[in-house]
Amino acid sequence: MGRAVASSFRPRFAALLGLCAAFSLSGCIGNSVFDDLNAAQPVGSPFQEALFKDYAFLARSFGTDSEPSGQAFDAEGAVSITGADNTVSGLADAYALKALAVAKGDEDVLPEPAPDTDVDAESVRLELLRDLADGRDKAPEDAARAQADFDCWVMNRRVDSLAAASRACRRSLTASLAKLEHGSNPVQAPAPAPAPAPVAQPVTFTVTFASRSARLSPDQLSVIGDAINAARQGRQSHISVVGHSDTGEAGQLSLKRADAVEKALIAQGARADAISVSGAGKDEEPRNRVVVISLLP
Repeated sequence: MGRAVASSFRPRFAALLGLCAAFSLSGCIGNSVFDDLNAAQPVGSPFQEALFKDYAFLARSFGTDSEPSGQAFDAEGAVSITGADNTVSGLADAYALKALAVAKGDEDVLPEPAPDTDVDAESVRLELLRDLADGRDKAPEDAARAQADFDCWVMNRRVDSLAAASRACRRSLTASLAKLEHGSNPVQAPAPAPAPAPVAQPVTFTVTFASRSARLSPDQLSVIGDAINAARQGRQSHISVVGHSDTGEAGQLSLKRADAVEKALIAQGARADAISVSGAGKDEEPRNRVVVISLLP
């Protein structure tokens, strides 16, 4: 291959070099890894598509003579090529080969093994693998970024000139892991407490009679109809009918008026057992010649 893959990358990437046979666009001569990367059409799940994009971005972030350097993968811009350093070029190839493996549909492209003596990196890798198992489908872009951040941290620190890039990717990994865990298991906000049921207030309608009369006119029947419609809409279950007169004879004219209203209510659809009727004379309440219809809950 045109780029020499450094010996420090061989344990993991020896198998990936076999991808040259699969991507035969240019026979892996010269810049063929990036030629293949540019021509690749990723297939697979949303996670694989996102992982391909992140590995390809990492590979291109170094820059080469034929691949102008683009934006750095980490937010601080720490990843950059250091001249004709074959070790750095080999690292760029390594990211490109991982991207090509993902593009081919390989579901076994895992985060890089941690160095044997690095307990912290191995612990983080195990946490990442657990999060990936739960998050590939639920939060594919966050899962892909966390895996790419981990590899950027572990792989870049094998090159002395990329120590700053490794530290930047480690900081990025802290954020991407937290985002992945939140996306995989979002915190459910507690359901709001149900609002207290409003206290229903009585709704009243007043039917006014002519002096010394208990007969209902069309206008009075219209008021009773309004009361029936309001009871239906407000679902009131009880109707109080209280007749009033100006003669002080609560048991006579006021009750006749109340009885007339009750009959009209029933005729227009009210239930008889939902209506209570009473009369009040002048001595009991200073309201004259009216029947008050109250809709109660």
